[in-house]
Amino acid sequence: MFTPTRYWRGASLRAKLIISVLIMTMPLVGMLLYNNYYAIHVVRGQVADSYNNMLNLYTTQSDSKLDDIDSYMRTLAGSGYDLLSLSQEVNDGEYYSSKIYLFNKLTKDINLYNPISSFFVYTDHRQDYFNISKNNPSAIKENEIIQSYIVDYIHADQFSKGSSSKAWKYVQINQENYLIDIVKAGDAFLGALVSTEELLKPLRALQIGEEGEVLLANRQGEPISDSQRVSEYGIELQPQINAYYLSGTKKRFLVVGAPSNRGDFHLIALIPDQYILAKLPYLQSIVWFITIAAFLFIPIGLYAMRQSVLVPLYRLLRTMKKVREGDWSSRVALSHTSGEFQLMGGAFNAMMSEVERLRTNVYEEQLNKQKEELQRLQLQVNPHFFLNTLNIIYNLAKIKNYELILEMTMSLIEYFRFMFRSNTSFVPLKDELNHTRNYLKIQSLRFPEKLKWTIESPEFLVDVPIPPLVIQSFVENAIKHAVTLDEPLTIVVRIEFLIEEIGSRMKISIRDTGPGFKAEILDKLQAGRSVENERGEHTGIWNVERRLRLLYGDSASLVFDNDTDRHGAAIELIIPTNPGMEATR
Repeated sequence: MFTPTRYWRGASLRAKLIISVLIMTMPLVGMLLYNNYYAIHVVRGQVADSYNNMLNLYTTQSDSKLDDIDSYMRTLAGSGYDLLSLSQEVNDGEYYSSKIYLFNKLTKDINLYNPISSFFVYTDHRQDYFNISKNNPSAIKENEIIQSYIVDYIHADQFSKGSSSKAWKYVQINQENYLIDIVKAGDAFLGALVSTEELLKPLRALQIGEEGEVLLANRQGEPISDSQRVSEYGIELQPQINAYYLSGTKKRFLVVGAPSNRGDFHLIALIPDQYILAKLPYLQSIVWFITIAAFLFIPIGLYAMRQSVLVPLYRLLRTMKKVREGDWSSRVALSHTSGEFQLMGGAFNAMMSEVERLRTNVYEEQLNKQKEELQRLQLQVNPHFFLNTLNIIYNLAKIKNYELILEMTMSLIEYFRFMFRSNTSFVPLKDELNHTRNYLKIQSLRFPEKLKWTIESPEFLVDVPIPPLVIQSFVENAIKHAVTLDEPLTIVVRIEFLIEEIGSRMKISIRDTGPGFKAEILDKLQAGRSVENERGEHTGIWNVERRLRLLYGDSASLVFDNDTDRHGAAIELIIPTNPGMEATR
């Protein structure tokens, strides 16, 4: 089961250092980022509240002015009988007299109401229309367009009736945006147009940045005054603006709005976010500087920690790994680092020098012991073989067979000369084979017509080094346990050359036609256990196995089996052709 504690215990030192540094620095960086975000949020809130209060104040003032205009028109349409008299006049004289009176009154009173653009009067039964405009009264073509629109608007019956609080409606006439209010008295209609641009003029002086803007929007979130920022920057205007929010695709704007109580519209301010944040440059610069510096200095700190701590440790670990793999001459170099690591490196190098010296002494002592043991093993002579050989010579002397005596004596001399090589761990293959032949000649005289033998070896292998008495010991073991007076015994020694991935090998096969190994003996030999005779003595096979382990270690292999074809013992020995190269692997 995975647990953080188990991962922490098994993690590398590098991972622990990195995680520790991040644990110490990330909360600080997170706190700085949070403080930065919080400061920006607070500033936005304060700016939004300030502009919202200003918009609410101006909206209240605008509503008050619109309410004054609406009250004025309703007074004319109601208690003053000015508009009602126009609709009740029957003859032309009285009608035009009332029209002139109303025209003069509106012309004089229009200047009392600042945001208004024009008054207009329409009499439905006479289809008579006239207007009093504050700005550019001579624009005949424009007046005709406005007249046509207003007449259609009145006939469409779209204006507010009664004492509705939302009396002012938004209309667009000839690409111009207006607020319109109409009151009715009998068959006559009195209305007023207020240009949205005139309504917004006092707010144009607000400091909302170079790209900021103040505009009017209807309840559907659509601009009802000239606006380039909404479409240019993809700003979304919400139908109901209860609080400030950020909007814009290409650039972020703070959107603040205030609804009108007299018209079906909102007054909205678009403030660039960068203009708001520009009011706290010092704090924001410090926060971002510290944050960026933290992200820059964390890798620099980790690199410095790596160079001062991890690199010396890795050098020490790499040297220890080489020592574990057998390179006892490796030393760690920690000269250009801190004093603690220099002390550690010096102590490690001194310890390794002492260990190498002790290891060399132990190795030399082991070599000396191995040489002594090999010499003892080589000097072991079977007394029965020696006595039997002297007995054969004696019997040959009795029958005066001098030729056989000479041959027997020479074979015996060569045999003992080879046996008494006391300082030799390896001999050429040809010397070992000659020694084996001498031994077989002596045994052939002992068992005439009962022992046959052949030795096969390639000529190019005659100089390959081999431990002495290896082949002869297996041949001697075969004669000792397999020769009988009933059946003749054949011994075959074959030498072969092998090429393997790990190097060249020499295969030595020794087979006989005797009864083979007994089952319990074969099991012990195949299991690598020692075999003893009835007197508790180790056999010649144990002698050979012991020497092979001393000389080759695991580089040599020895296999025991029974030959299923000849029903005799089969031994296969594979050894390196170059024991010196094998020892250095």
